[in-house]
Amino acid sequence: MPKLSNKKMEEKRAYILSVAFELFAQKGYTATGMRDIMQATNISKGGIYVHFDSKSAILQALVKQFDDARHGLRDELDLEAPIEEVFASYLSKRLKVFKEEKNQKWSRIALEFWSLPQEVYNPTGLDKEERYKAYYNDIKELIERGITLGVFSKTVNVDSVVYQIMSTINGTGVLSGIMGNVITDVQIEETIKMYLTYLKGA
Repeated sequence: MPKLSNKKMEEKRAYILSVAFELFAQKGYTATGMRDIMQATNISKGGIYVHFDSKSAILQALVKQFDDARHGLRDELDLEAPIEEVFASYLSKRLKVFKEEKNQKWSRIALEFWSLPQEVYNPTGLDKEERYKAYYNDIKELIERGITLGVFSKTVNVDSVVYQIMSTINGTGVLSGIMGNVITDVQIEETIKMYLTYLKGA
C-alpha cells in the first residue's frame, strides 16, 4: 500500500476530528466510543490510531483548535485604538462567537467534559487551571492597561470584574449552546455598555 502524503494525512486527521466533534456534540463525549467514531468515519481502528491513540487525544486536539481560535480573536484587536474600544471589541468578539452553531456545539462538549471527574480529563494532558489563567490574563491585561492610561477607574477591583466577565462569557455559552437562548446583538451591546460604565467609574 502506498504511503499517504503529508497532505492526505492532514486531511484524514481533520476529517476524524470533524466527525468526532459532531458525535461529541450529538451524543455527548462520555457516550461516544471509539467504535462510534470508526463507524461514522468508515476508518479502521488502525487508521484512527495512526492519528489519535485515544478518545481523550481527539478531545485534546479539539480543545487546542478552539483555544487557538480564541487566541486568534485577541490577535485581531487594534491595540493602538482607545482602550475602551479595544475592550469593547474584545468582549464583542468573545460573545458573538456563540451566535455560530459550531461554537454552540462546542459549548455543549466543553460543559460536559469539564464537569467530569478529574481522573477522566487528567489523562488528556489538559489543565483546567492553566486554561482558566490564560482566559483570565487576556482580560486582566486589557483592564490594567485601561487603569494605567487613566481611562478606567483606579478603584476597580480587577480580580472581581475579570471573574464576572468570564462568568458572562461562559454563561452566554451555556445559554446559547445548551438552552438554545442565543445572544442577540442588542444584548451584546448592553453587556459591553454595562461593563464599561463600571470600569470608568461612571
